Formats: sequence, structure tokens, C-alpha cells
Amino acid sequence: MGCCCGTDDINDEAEQRRLAQDEPRDAARDVDAGLEDVNVVNEQLPTIYYVIVGRGPMAVVNHRTLLESAWGQGRLGEHEVLHVGFPNPWPRYLRHGLGQPNHLLSFPAFANQPSVGGNAIDGGLDSQHFGAQISAEFNTLGAEVAGEWVGLIQSRAGMEAIDARIAAEEGGGAVRDAINLRIQDPWPDFADGEAPYRLCLYNPANGAARLVYAAKIDICTGPGRPLVMPPRDGDSAETTGARTPPWLSPENWSQVQRWRDRRTLNGVDAIRDEVVWNVGQRVCVTAGGGVGLNAAEKARNRQCALDWFGRAGLMPIFENPRNITFLKDPDTNGARAPARRQDVGINGENDLIASSKRARMGRGAILASAAAADEAVEVRLAAAQGENNIRDWWANQSPLNAPEARWTLSEEYQQEVAGLEVVESREYDRLVIPNGQETDAVGHPRSFAHHLVFQAVEEAGRLVALETADHLVRVLGAACNNYPGYGIATRNVHGNTPKDRMWNFHATLPVSAVPDGFIICGINTAMANRYFTENNPNRNVNTMTLDELTAVVGADLAALLIAERNTNNGYLNLLQLQTVCNSQDARLAELRFAYP
Repeated sequence: MGCCCGTDDINDEAEQRRLAQDEPRDAARDVDAGLEDVNVVNEQLPTIYYVIVGRGPMAVVNHRTLLESAWGQGRLGEHEVLHVGFPNPWPRYLRHGLGQPNHLLSFPAFANQPSVGGNAIDGGLDSQHFGAQISAEFNTLGAEVAGEWVGLIQSRAGMEAIDARIAAEEGGGAVRDAINLRIQDPWPDFADGEAPYRLCLYNPANGAARLVYAAKIDICTGPGRPLVMPPRDGDSAETTGARTPPWLSPENWSQVQRWRDRRTLNGVDAIRDEVVWNVGQRVCVTAGGGVGLNAAEKARNRQCALDWFGRAGLMPIFENPRNITFLKDPDTNGARAPARRQDVGINGENDLIASSKRARMGRGAILASAAAADEAVEVRLAAAQGENNIRDWWANQSPLNAPEARWTLSEEYQQEVAGLEVVESREYDRLVIPNGQETDAVGHPRSFAHHLVFQAVEEAGRLVALETADHLVRVLGAACNNYPGYGIATRNVHGNTPKDRMWNFHATLPVSAVPDGFIICGINTAMANRYFTENNPNRNVNTMTLDELTAVVGADLAALLIAERNTNNGYLNLLQLQTVCNSQDARLAELRFAYP
């Protein structure tokens, strides 16, 4: 979910090359060996790689579609491909249903399609099946791996400096010093035009940094670093500790008790399997969004006592039909099936009732402060504008006790959680702060590569990637869609820039868990690599543009398909197409529902 690090280095041969490069020349030793007249250009130069920063889903989509397109093969050339970053995180997230059903989670050119063979959980594809398929596809690529953190990309012409904010992170002074030590190294004596860029990688396992040289670089690091906003009354040790340094992967921090046993966490760390929640613990989740929902589902699955609320409420996350499964069905008193909220009478906050008797959903509160309290976290809340209440399974609306800075409990809820020793207090076993992603933080491409200056890559009339003027460094997937100045919040629905046209296209796609989700990132990455051609057109009805659909089924049917595609979670089969279009037109059978 970001440019990450680990402990596994590239293979032994490459490491020996690096060590040979790093070893200083000893003039006296050369004389003794009769080598004083040997030309230094005979020294073995470092390997020049095609570097892909990232090892998650879009890094794999990028690599695979490069290999499977004529344009991509030309771009790769003869260079070895090196993937830099943390392992694919998806196998180790809480097992949950992704924000899309199975049929929407196929990717161009994959042999190991996530959409094939996985079970549905809460109406979405099993996240751990998804993760396993991504890893299986990665293993077919034959790439080298460097499990380190990218501190800086330098250009040969610029020799740029690191982000000064690194030093302000916990342990950042040592990271800064290690990187600064290496980026002063002179550039090896490559021929003109070779290795125009290099990456300075930091390894937290040994506290050392090293340099990797690149002919081209693709940055596929995901949406950004988890954001933990300061509480109203300012940061405390609890909230600053929730901001995991970006060079620490879960594989690293989960081995250190101080990080593993944190009671206050950002949303992404909270849903890792390494973070264990026990039955009956009290959990507070302070915001909505996709990761907030996943944290709430983890609490539900572990039979925790959950208070989940947002400043204005939680309604936006339930625009996705899959997420309705968290809610109570008043006809059965169990969980709802996936559905469009308006089709099942969910029209306002008061209709949001959790299906678990131990879970409450609220609105109108913000985190005021968080402090350690023996074996718990003391969470103080403050009222936001509007209504301030939290609803339980019995539809009681318990108010916020503003003077005491806590939620009150209804009689029914007190009886339900009596055996858990939950009382009207401010103390929770776990505090989760899921404030989305920081797109301009240390660890994001803007931090380690902004000096390279990026411009839009346009295909099919829209933004599909960012790149440098020399076309050698690109930003793809969610890293592109969240790059400062390009995110969905900057969209002008009436604008005509490549960015605006991308987000307008996004509005026609099936709804995703997050705006920069897998559906748009997958198609955009394939387009950036020119995977689709006249002889290999995109026929996936769930990602085709209006013009592409019109060329196959005509303008009238295309307009109908686009109009219903977003809120319907796309289309599963031909019968759905025929039903939506109220037509048996033979042209509909030419469309497909996933990538082959």
C-alpha cells in the first residue's frame, strides 16, 4: 500500500557485484599485485536495472502487461527487472470481502486471475484469495527483488537531496544519515545515456543504505501512507505512535514488541493479521471509509464491543452495494445481502444499524484526545456539528455525553455487553484512526521523486499515468491517481484536462471500495503499457469506454449499459445485460465480463 521495505535482498550474484563496487581501491595493494597500470574502466560496473518500485497488485499488472505488449517489450529492452519494496500485503490483511464482487477483480493479461476460484465474503471477493493470486502471478514474472525502502531517486544530472522531513520521523535521524552517506558517491563510469537514474535504498534490518542504478523506473506504490490526523487537542504518545515510520514493513514492526503491541493504530496496520484482537475487547473506530469499515468488520468478527462513528456520519461508505452486508436486515435480524441502499430503504443515518448486537454506529463526534491508561486507551470525544448520537442493534440513539467526553449506553446495550465489563467510560482496548492516506508524506512518490517533474500520459483521451519529460520514470496506478494535484478531490466535472477526463470516466465504472480502486488502476496501467490494440481490443463490458461500447453494440445500448454500470457493481453475465437493456440484441453477446 505504499513504497515499502523488507529484509530480503536481491540475489547473491548481484550482492557480490555491489560489494565489489563498494570495496575501496587500495593503491599499495595494486602495486604489490602488479596492477597499478590496469585501467580502472576494467572494473565491473553495477548492473543497470529496469526498476519497478512496488510489489503489490498494480506493480504486478504493470510488469505483466509490459511483458505481454509489443510496446512494453520494447520499453523493457534487455534490462533485468528489479522490484523494490515491501511484499504484497494482501495475504496478511484481515480476511474480508473486498469492495468488489469476484467478476470485477480480474486484471489484463493475468494467468492467475483473482476473479477465478475465490469465495465471496460479505458480497466481495475473499481478500486472502485475492492476495494469493497476486503473489502467484508475481512468481511467474521471474523478477529480482529488493525488499528495501526507497529514500530517494536521483538523476545523474541533478544529484538531488533527500526529503528533509525524514529526520522528523521516529528514528529518522539515523535513516537520513545512512542515505546521505551514500548519495554523495560519484556516479560510476557508465557510457553516455546509460543509467540516467539511481535509487538510494534503505534497509532497516541493518541500518544501511545502498545505491541501485536504473535505465527506467516505474513507481507503483499504491495510494499513499496511512494518515493519522492529530486529535482536536493535539498529538500524544498514543497518536504519534500510530504513525508507523514508512521504512518499517509489517514484517519488520510486527517483530518488535513496542510496535506490535500498540493499542492505538492507523487503519491499515489495524487490519493486519499480526495485530490480534481478543473476543470481548472494546474497540473505537473514529472514521468511515473502506479501511474504517474493514476495522469495524474485524471487531465484529472477533466479537468485540465496537463504537464506530464519523464526524458527519457513516453514510458515504454504504453507497457500495457490497458494504450493506455490515447492516442489520430488519426482516431477519441478521446481516443484509448486498444491495443498492436506496433499493432496501436505507435513506439516512438513522437507517444504519449494525447486524452485530455488540456493534454501534454513530455520528457527530470527533477524537479530542487519546492517552495511555493502564492497559487501555483513554479516548476523549468532542461534539461535531449536527446530531451527536450512536445507534445500537435495538435502534436506540444514545447521546454523546459532552461534559464526560464519551458515548452513553442504552439499557439494552448495557445488558448485551455486561459480561464484557464494558461500562460508560472513556477506556477502550483498541483505538483505530482510519483517516485515509497521506499523498504528500515521507514515503510517497512526491517525497522521493517530485524533483523529477511529472507530466500526464494520455491514452484513450484520459490520464493513465504520469511520466518525466524523458519518458524514463513513470508513476502508475493509485500512486498516479493520488499524486498531489491529480486526486479525485481536484476533479472538475466540466473540465477537459486529461485528469478531469480520467475522473469522469471513473464515474462510469462499477463502484469500488475506494476512488482509486483496482478497477480503474488496472485498466489505466494496461493502457499506459499499450496492452490493448486493434487486434487485441478491450471487450470487458465493465471497463470499456462509451465509445468502445458504441462501436460494438451501438449508441443506444451503450448509453444504457453505462448508465447502469456504476451503481449495479457492473455486470456478471449476458442475462444481466439483456435485462438492463430489455433487449435480445445479438451484439450484446460480443461483450465479455472479465479480462481473458
